[in-house]
Amino acid sequence: MRSTLLLAVVTALFSPFMLHAQQGKKMDIDISSEVLKTAEWAAFKYMEKIDLAQTGDQKAIKEFLEFSAVVDGVEALQHATTCIELIPFTTDEKMGAVIYILKPKLREVLLDRFQLAQGRTKKEEMRKPLQEWAPLTWKALHGEKVVCSSCMSQGLTKAGGQKPAPPAADSEAIQPASATGKQ
Repeated sequence: MRSTLLLAVVTALFSPFMLHAQQGKKMDIDISSEVLKTAEWAAFKYMEKIDLAQTGDQKAIKEFLEFSAVVDGVEALQHATTCIELIPFTTDEKMGAVIYILKPKLREVLLDRFQLAQGRTKKEEMRKPLQEWAPLTWKALHGEKVVCSSCMSQGLTKAGGQKPAPPAADSEAIQPASATGKQ
């Protein structure tokens, strides 16, 4: 009887630590078991990608966002909830820079799903308008260019395989002659 009681007390004390060790940083991000099943079916290493994305790995962030094309219905909203809850870990700057290089149609899908996911998240601060707590992500979702100064070394490419163009010295240098009025 005494050993059973001792075992129960020890288990009760250490259970939260064991759970925390299994979930790591992800315990702050909602991850749906249904989405995990779909990812397994699609041979997408969801947990591996989210672990890398949390460290700011732009390639992993991009692949994680592109997984949005695989899921639909309720799973699409569950994945979108995970995506918005990932923003504080990746940083708004990195998330925005990655979203900017995605195909325009995927950006539109993400915008719609992110807005719906804001109603699903349990995190109050993420229920506020996205432009308040993640302004660069919001800009990128609307097609505005977001450049991540700390991301240049990762060398991501734009949709279609081209490397992003280096920033011009001045905006006039990238406009055609007819647009500037000079001939």
